[in-house]
Amino acid sequence: MGRIRTQDVEVQRKRLAREQGTVRKDWGGRVPTALCYPNSYAVGMCNLGFQSVYSQFNSARDFVCERVFAEPVLIGSTSAGRGDWTGDDRYSIQQRLLATGEPLSVESQRPLSDFGVVAFSLSFELDYFNVGDMLRRAGIAPLAADRCDTDPVVIAGGPAVSGNPEPVAPMLDAVIVGEVEPVMNGLQDVFIGTSNRWEQIERLSRLPGVYVPAKYRVAHAPDGRIEGVVAKDVALPVQRLNARNVNEFQTMSAVLSPDIELGDMFLVEMTRGCARGCRFCLAGYTSLPVRHRNVDHLMEGVKQGLQYRKRVGLISAATSDHPQLEQLLERMLEAGANVSLSSLRIDRITPFLVEALVRSGTRTITLAPEAGSQRMRDVINKRLTHEQIVHAAELAGRGGIPNVKLYFIVGLPGETDEDVRELAALSGEILQRTRAHNRYARVSVNLSPHVPKAQTAFQWEAMADVATTSERIKTVQRTLGPLGIDVRFEAPAAQRVQAILARGDRRLAPVMLETQRLQQFEANMQRAGLDPEFYLGTMDPNGIMPWAMVSTGVPEWYLKQEFGRARGLGGQEIPMLELPPKAAAVVEAARLAGSAA
Repeated sequence: MGRIRTQDVEVQRKRLAREQGTVRKDWGGRVPTALCYPNSYAVGMCNLGFQSVYSQFNSARDFVCERVFAEPVLIGSTSAGRGDWTGDDRYSIQQRLLATGEPLSVESQRPLSDFGVVAFSLSFELDYFNVGDMLRRAGIAPLAADRCDTDPVVIAGGPAVSGNPEPVAPMLDAVIVGEVEPVMNGLQDVFIGTSNRWEQIERLSRLPGVYVPAKYRVAHAPDGRIEGVVAKDVALPVQRLNARNVNEFQTMSAVLSPDIELGDMFLVEMTRGCARGCRFCLAGYTSLPVRHRNVDHLMEGVKQGLQYRKRVGLISAATSDHPQLEQLLERMLEAGANVSLSSLRIDRITPFLVEALVRSGTRTITLAPEAGSQRMRDVINKRLTHEQIVHAAELAGRGGIPNVKLYFIVGLPGETDEDVRELAALSGEILQRTRAHNRYARVSVNLSPHVPKAQTAFQWEAMADVATTSERIKTVQRTLGPLGIDVRFEAPAAQRVQAILARGDRRLAPVMLETQRLQQFEANMQRAGLDPEFYLGTMDPNGIMPWAMVSTGVPEWYLKQEFGRARGLGGQEIPMLELPPKAAAVVEAARLAGSAA
């Protein structure tokens, strides 16, 4: 256990003094809830989901919610990248507990042990390491089975655990699967109804959309495969929660700070869900159905934001898919807002949209073709043509945006060296087209190794090996470097750890608790009798997956159908799939199309 240090208290007080919108509530008669982001303040405060949950809890009469961050982080960094807290080989967990203080809340500088509920917001798998670290430093047993009557109830939610909670499940008393808005009243009833920790957990298990890991027994075969899951008087699987009408509430920045990357911007969520169906995308499968906020509702949030910031960022998985986007942008510009848009869809970029961005001072447009060749875009269901991609970049250049940032994935299922060469050629052509309108235009390329994610059509695919992915990244660098295109990438070795956790099971939790550096993780797995390749290789599409306890609402037969279609279009072998007749026919048609190509 750490200790409360004067310097840690001062850090939180200085942050508090520079923030706008912080909620301060009296603790009397309320359930004190620590909302924890298991990474740095700089990373967590840019997360709109985290800020939204903070607002939701504090809007509830019976909760008082305060924010806690994992600083210094065990694994992670103070930026959006990932690194290690220390490179010291002599470092140990015990030394860390002695060297660092207890995690303290920003609002009242209280330790986690003072709170009745500790709630983690989990968006990224690599942040799982910081969950156990924060609990240990607070003197709370990191494994739920070891906690006592006086410990807080530890819950979690967020995209990562809604897809697959299992690697971190033994550390949690409960997981909220999906969106928190529908379950807020139920949470109040649970925690106000009794102060007994065990009864609270029992009541949580009866709420729709709440997964209590202790209620499920998982049986493993000697080779590691799951033989069966037994649920004790609870739902199997737990169904994901969705807020039906997003126009009934606002999702926007709650607390503003000048000390973060997006500190000059007020964020407003405009749409939930994405209907594009990209086969690699966790958000695309886990946030359905698509729900758009209407323009009048959005403008209420924009006008509130303009009281604090001139720049307003519109957030969604597919911003440019909003049916009234141009009307919204016109009204925002008339109101005096500078506009930023996330997740622009290449086939929806128009001269008006570019003009609105230029009027708002935008100098960089981000495009995500994801794959360089038409063949691979068909495989991943990224419904874009070469001409659409190049045309979008040309519109940006002609409209006055001098910088284009491109995002691609390497190591996709069925990818070949030729696909990667086409990726580089496409990037070079985009530079040429943009410089036809501005000779000082610049193009940058970001490459991410493909990580197979639970609850997607690629959940059964193997991750490409590090050597292959690294060589393909080098191919892109060698081709584009002489053209002056900056190529950045995420390290394939670190992405292996993310891939293991994305499709992992409960047996990984003790390994994470023993891991002090990312580089140690796979060796620690082997010492625990777990083979990393078991989690990285191809999985049986007809077997029981570790995340079988939760459901996003997308039927498994549909994921199998899309898995089979992708393999057929890519000319890969299609394993035997247990499918209904219509879905089997779709897969067979894709196989024939792939053979003819």
